[in-house]
Formats: sequence, structure tokens, C-alpha cells
Amino acid sequence: MQPKWRVPALIILVMVAVLALSFFLPRRGDQVHAPDFTLPALDGSQVSLASLKGQVVVLNFWATWCPYCVAEMDELDAAAGRLAPRGVKVLAVNIMQRETLEKINAFLGAKPHNYMVLLDEGSNVADAYGVSGIPTTFIIDRQGLLRRVKNGPLGPGELDSLLRDLL
Repeated sequence: MQPKWRVPALIILVMVAVLALSFFLPRRGDQVHAPDFTLPALDGSQVSLASLKGQVVVLNFWATWCPYCVAEMDELDAAAGRLAPRGVKVLAVNIMQRETLEKINAFLGAKPHNYMVLLDEGSNVADAYGVSGIPTTFIIDRQGLLRRVKNGPLGPGELDSLLRDLL
């Protein structure tokens, strides 16, 4: 037979946990700032999120070995070219798992791209953003606030729809 205090104690413990959690979880209307970062670009320069304040930033996490990432790259490139004149910066962040610079360069080829490729060796930035699968795309507004998260590949025209109210 169980002591009579176990059930009430469990109920109290659950209530305390829910109350404590409510202080840490974002609520509707809360503004969540995108974690700042500085990463090397494929061209050797350094790019920080803070330096892009005032622009809408599309942060897309990808890898060459991910078939869904490969499938969306043409759409990402076309959208980056189409949206750049409207103040949108597209950053394709390679998570550098099972990757080499040679493999990334071979994948991208010699043609220029409308997005900038950043290298997240160790996946520290992906971890800071809570990326659990790729591709994952974050939309950051001109004030540096996270506005949208898209898990999975972008479909044709989808990025335009995700950005419509931010331009």
C-alpha cells in the first residue's frame, strides 16, 4: 500500500514545474531576438548577424549530403536574387558535418550565387538556433527579431510568402 502523501506531493511537484516553466517559455507577442553570431564565409570574409541589422535576414541551415537541401538550393538562389533589392540578405549556413571546403565548392560549382555561404564548423550556430534537422530556415526581421521558422525544404515561391509582411 502506498503512503497517502505521494499523490498530493506529485500534483504539487507538477504544478510547481509548470509554474516555473511558464516564466521561461516565450508567450504570444513576446519578441525573441535572434542569437548573434560571427561565421566565416566561403570567400574568407567574416559575417556577423549584428552587421546585417536593418535588413531582413534569411538564415538557411543546410549540407551537401542532404537531399532536401539540394532540392531547395535553386529556389533559394532565385529568391535571394529576386529579394535582394528589397533589403533581404540570404545566408546559406553549411553545418559542416561530414563536409570539407572542397566538397562544398564542388557542390556549388563555379557559377556565382545570390546567397552568401557561411561555414558553421562544429555546428555551434545551428545549436544556438535549436536546429534539429536540415534544411531549416529562420526569418529575422530588420530589428533582429526571429519572426518565422520553416522546417524542411522551401517550395517554389514559399520564401516570398514567408517574407511578405516584413518587406
